[in-house]
Amino acid sequence: MASSDYILGLVRKALDEFDEQPLETSVRRAIRIANLVGDTKHAMRLAMEVRPITGDSQTNGETSRMLMADPSIWSSLEGPHEEAMRQYLVDRAIRDDSGNATDQIDSHSLAELQFWNDEFEELKRTGERLDYKSELATRTRTQRIIGRTRHLTFALLCSWERRFGYTSINESIFGGYRVKVDKLLAEGVPELLQQFSAVHRRLQEAAHATPDRDAAEELSQAITTCRRILKAVVDHVLPPQEQPSDTGHSLDDARHRNRLFEFTKRTSQSKSNNKLTDVMITGLYDRFVAVDTMTNKGVHAAVAFETANLCALNTYIICGEIISLHNLPDTASGVS
Repeated sequence: MASSDYILGLVRKALDEFDEQPLETSVRRAIRIANLVGDTKHAMRLAMEVRPITGDSQTNGETSRMLMADPSIWSSLEGPHEEAMRQYLVDRAIRDDSGNATDQIDSHSLAELQFWNDEFEELKRTGERLDYKSELATRTRTQRIIGRTRHLTFALLCSWERRFGYTSINESIFGGYRVKVDKLLAEGVPELLQQFSAVHRRLQEAAHATPDRDAAEELSQAITTCRRILKAVVDHVLPPQEQPSDTGHSLDDARHRNRLFEFTKRTSQSKSNNKLTDVMITGLYDRFVAVDTMTNKGVHAAVAFETANLCALNTYIICGEIISLHNLPDTASGVS
């Protein structure tokens, strides 16, 4: 998937050159961006402005499906591609002298509209006789189509600039944290970096599961690996101990959750930090259980995937926090 910075660069280039480039160029750029961000509705809507009206219908359909984030819904009558077609038919409807829509549409592409505009100009330059009323109606309709397309394209580019401007900042913040966590893992428990890659692969496989194949197995494997990762981190910061905690909780190998809470109790800088970390840890264990329940009960794949994805992300964040606490100079010796 393209990074937010990359997409933001494409958007700003399209905006900076919007008035210098032909409209068709800006529209194609916007289609590319819409396709990258998974905005099927607007990718399809703008594609209708540049596609030729001739050609094999089956081939044209296959080409259009390439722009869909989820091509499997092509046959649906309620998908974003159908909404795009509805808007196109409304915008391109040919109206009578009273302004009422007829049953005809102007389906010429932007390039074809520009061609006929140039032809009209050439006829006028050479002195050819024209039906002024008919030409005026055609030119007016053409300019309105171009105006609406220009406005939609510019508005979309502006909205993407705002959206990915914020997202880029968030990615920068998380990117800095990721570099820190990867370094901590590499120094403390290096084998876990490979296990996190395995989690990512399982989630990717689940995300691309076809409607006729259940993704429960991939999700279950991803969560199992997350559990193993968390236990490995706990083993690293507070190995199994024969003696129970001061509150009587077992700290043996199997009770890694007890050891994790014991570790945070010993290392947290303050009671408030202790409570916050404990809440995060409790939430992660609850997510583990939630994914197990969803996959066993056959909950909708998209819901189970989102929960598993958040579970993996939280595992990564909490592991980073645990190792960070472990490496604090004034606390590490107290638990090692």
